[in-house]
Amino acid sequence: MVSVLGGLALWEAVVRLSGVSSLILPAPSKIVGAFGELAESGDLWLDLNTSLRQFGAGFAIAGALGVVFGLVMGQARYVRYASEPWVLALYATPSIGLAPLFIIWLGFGFPAKAFIVALMAFFPVVINTLSGVESLAREWTDVATSFKAGPVERFRKVAFPGALPAIFTGLRLAVGRGLVGIVVADFFGAQQGLGFLILQGAQRFRTTDVFVGTILLAALGVILTALLRLVERRTCPWRLDVS
Repeated sequence: MVSVLGGLALWEAVVRLSGVSSLILPAPSKIVGAFGELAESGDLWLDLNTSLRQFGAGFAIAGALGVVFGLVMGQARYVRYASEPWVLALYATPSIGLAPLFIIWLGFGFPAKAFIVALMAFFPVVINTLSGVESLAREWTDVATSFKAGPVERFRKVAFPGALPAIFTGLRLAVGRGLVGIVVADFFGAQQGLGFLILQGAQRFRTTDVFVGTILLAALGVILTALLRLVERRTCPWRLDVS
């Protein structure tokens, strides 16, 4: 917190002493003023609510499908061999380039924006889940087999709990990509949202609005990552190193 306040104070001092135009780099005090104006008008809360709903729906889709698909790939060798090239190819493809396809297929409404977020967030989850299943100690699987555990029991008592730390790592990475997805989605015909706020601010040369939207997205990333760490700490009590 001290470093953050010190950085803001230095930023304010540099802007004031250098006389740089607020169009190029607004001072933190001006950004706070723009935040107050947007909040008072109610536009900021509409934009924030829209982005949160888009992110929530997309992240839930990406998280659920990514975990299930990653676990299946890790447990079923033939499924992995068949699907891994597709997963790697799509992961290497810039997701922003695929976003217009969702607009063409689903229109400019909420479903298209949510699926763009899901597309951005899906791959870190599935890849980290698969990595978590692969990294399980061989001894765990051997012990489960020696006790005649069936496939369901091995999955429930070995594979899934053992992969949980990697799953949470994938979810934390997916938060950042999902927030980028919000901005990408709003660049395609949106009328509300933090991405729309950033785009509209840039078009109107209101740099303060651009900073407001960007800072809010960064704050969301920090908060959501902290929440996931809290859930991981409670879900994986054996991970004493989770901070």
